[in-house]
Amino acid sequence: MKTLKITTDSKISIIDLNFDHESLREEVGGYVELVRTQKLRDYFKTKVVMIVDEEGLVKNLPVNPMGCYFYDTDKHGNPIVGDVILGLLVGFDMHVTGLGDRDAEQWMEKMLKDFPILKRGDE
Repeated sequence: MKTLKITTDSKISIIDLNFDHESLREEVGGYVELVRTQKLRDYFKTKVVMIVDEEGLVKNLPVNPMGCYFYDTDKHGNPIVGDVILGLLVGFDMHVTGLGDRDAEQWMEKMLKDFPILKRGDE
């Protein structure tokens, strides 16, 4: 399913990803951690999460500026590092899935407009 990836160099792109544990782990480069914040909920108006490498700090991965923004790093000092995949929590059991073809495209365009730091991943 299609969703968005935001890299540490602030490039945003649409990726097609199976949302099984192994695919997520391969995409983030390690153990998967789901990060939920009020800022994500307020911006997307739905249950969007960041999917990150749980061991990113130990691996000394670079800081992800957009991840830090949505995590409110400026308030508590704990950064989001490594690339970020956006996912959607759905269903009673709150499993994670992609944003979908149309929504991924619409959200990417909105984020490019709202956050000048972001650039298209294919540029």
